Amino acid sequence: MTDMDSSTDIFDITLHYLAPAGAVMLLGLLGGKIARRVRLPKVTGYLLTGIIIGPSVFNLISTTVVENLSLINDIALGLIMFAIGGVFEIHHIRSVGKKTIWLTIGQSLGAAVLTTAGLIIVGLDWFPAVLLGTIGIATAPAATLLVIREFEARGDFTDTLITIVATSNIVCILGFELVFSLGEIGSGVSVLYAFLSPLYELGGSLVIGFAVGYIISKWEQRVEDQAELLMIIVAGVMLVTGLALTLNLQPLFAALIMGAVTTNLSLMHRLAYIELRQVEQPLYIAFFVLAGASLHLELLPALGLAGVTYLTTRVVGKIVSIWAVSRWQNLPAVVGKYLGMGMLVQAGVAIGLVNVVNAADRELGEIVAPIILATVIIYETVGPPVIRYILFKAGEARLE
Repeated sequence: MTDMDSSTDIFDITLHYLAPAGAVMLLGLLGGKIARRVRLPKVTGYLLTGIIIGPSVFNLISTTVVENLSLINDIALGLIMFAIGGVFEIHHIRSVGKKTIWLTIGQSLGAAVLTTAGLIIVGLDWFPAVLLGTIGIATAPAATLLVIREFEARGDFTDTLITIVATSNIVCILGFELVFSLGEIGSGVSVLYAFLSPLYELGGSLVIGFAVGYIISKWEQRVEDQAELLMIIVAGVMLVTGLALTLNLQPLFAALIMGAVTTNLSLMHRLAYIELRQVEQPLYIAFFVLAGASLHLELLPALGLAGVTYLTTRVVGKIVSIWAVSRWQNLPAVVGKYLGMGMLVQAGVAIGLVNVVNAADRELGEIVAPIILATVIIYETVGPPVIRYILFKAGEARLE
């Protein structure tokens, strides 16, 4: 190969990866501005932009390009889970108190039990029904966090919302690992492996997240330059995510643990939060545009009875159980009335668990994947405006 051939190849690779990434960010930014003009959250604009330019509509961004830009998704989702981990700051947990535990248990059981029962009633086998019920516990921390930040929501209701979103995903991941491992026993997997596999994935993620978070928290205390603080945080998230993916662990759980450890052991990284948001913004825009581009609109007509059942029972289970727990615990009326609606949106964690199912059991994936991927389209489109609505109803949104 000549030098000219080599340089041409390099140019092609650079154009292939960078040009679509730049286009995604710019178009997403424009879509967000248009969304705000019509009084929708920016994240809805990002998602709709992705759907329009993606394979389902104009195919300006192909499926191959979406897959090639997966690095952006990994980094953005890692940063989001790191930020969500900050919710577990010890003083914050004490302030929200035991109500968080009961609300998490209530809405998790409500979604899982009602969804599982509904799917079995409409004819689904027990194992995919239980698996879908477990996945139904998951919410979308990314969309929730961005809507809260966009409207500068602050207060007890907002704190409770983001805490329940974080704890729900932890419960979902734990439950999924246990159910999926036990379900594999019937396919020839030993009982010992079924129990050790989730312990390895979750325990390994916990160790990696804690170790990197501890190192970073000690490092931050010796740094005064905010630019260096930013680099430490971003590099740490990339390291944790990369190690988890390499070792077949749970990268989202590992990044969340890293955020929780760093929040509790170091005060210095809080100085970099404003600057970190400026760094995060382009990644978040690209993340949601690519998420929209990866949604399969062609699955909607084939949603079927099982899909409609999952779509409705999951939401009803969360709303009713949170209302019931709120009445039982004598929580403020606004919690029982609106918090359940904040659990509607679902995306990244659920899709990640579907990918686990597809990789391990293609036949099972053919049952689970279409239901989750089709309903995610609806949840992601409707969810952010609903979160905006409840934040204003709770009186805690600052920007109109």
